[in-house]
Amino acid sequence: MIVDDAFVVGAPIDRVWPLLNDVPRVAGCIPNAEVTEIVDAVTYRAKVAVKVGPVSVAYRATITVESRDDATHTARLRVQGDELRGRGGVRATIVSHAEAVEGATRVSLHADAQISGIIASVGGRLIAGVAKRTVAEFAANLAQLV
Repeated sequence: MIVDDAFVVGAPIDRVWPLLNDVPRVAGCIPNAEVTEIVDAVTYRAKVAVKVGPVSVAYRATITVESRDDATHTARLRVQGDELRGRGGVRATIVSHAEAVEGATRVSLHADAQISGIIASVGGRLIAGVAKRTVAEFAANLAQLV
């Protein structure tokens, strides 16, 4: 499943970009997500809960910062998560890019996710709707954090 989305944060890029790269802080902007352990400078463990239609699941995930380019304001994260009840998982690569736009910052996200288990059985259209809503909530929370 591919998810492409973008949003604008009303703050300059020199304030937004460092925050986007502070995984423990920015994870708190994602609804129902929290970093539970900092393994090292690029690896984090997290818990994430998701509700898609009538189905609710919780994942234990490992987030790895695969690359970060401060010159182009681009970062690539890998997420590997297993559903706590052992009924599925998620594997995703997320690429974020930030660019300055008239005193604000435009953040674009590209995610390539493979989802298995009960959430996958619900259907792609519902999952896409939840992804879009989650990005909107993330953007609003990030704007408040900045």
